[in-house]
Amino acid sequence: MATRKLQQRTLDTRAAIMAAGAQLFATKGYAETGVRDIAEAADCNQALVSYHFGGKGGLYDAILADAVGRAQAIAAEGMGEGDPVRALVHTFARAIGSTPHLVPMLLREYMAPDRMLNPETSRTLLGMMELTRGVLDALPDGAPAKSWDPQIVHLSIVGPLILFLVATPVREAVMREVEGVSTPTLDQFADGLATIMERALE
Repeated sequence: MATRKLQQRTLDTRAAIMAAGAQLFATKGYAETGVRDIAEAADCNQALVSYHFGGKGGLYDAILADAVGRAQAIAAEGMGEGDPVRALVHTFARAIGSTPHLVPMLLREYMAPDRMLNPETSRTLLGMMELTRGVLDALPDGAPAKSWDPQIVHLSIVGPLILFLVATPVREAVMREVEGVSTPTLDQFADGLATIMERALE
């Protein structure tokens, strides 16, 4: 019984550190976030950040790996159903949209790419890229898009989703202030993006 409680406490501490790290990386950026900041936000000892993640860099990569793992799990559930391009777009929409603070965290690092160019981070993000590569590989022989650069196709999907999500507070503010104005949900936006990508990849 004591072992089970200890295991649960360990999982809770790890989750709290990841949540605190994601929020701080999103609001302050990687360079400006210290291990002490993360520990204070997670209400734990600084040493636990290193114990669980090997330090700030390992925590950053673990947050990204969690998002990639979520995308891979969603893809495993639904990529075999219907059009693979549409399924891919919705997979990324669900994975990115369900990870708190991921979008602003990524945007901060795109603008200051010292972390994004880290080899471990790059290997982690390749997990999502492989989903895109798999869809391109599954296209019929002779399809022009079969020879397209997977990275360009990947960014053509993920880029608009990131911009849509980061603009959510602006859209919500406009809807509150301007009567009769509405904007699409993430799922509706993903549907439209999927249609565009399907046509591009025909």
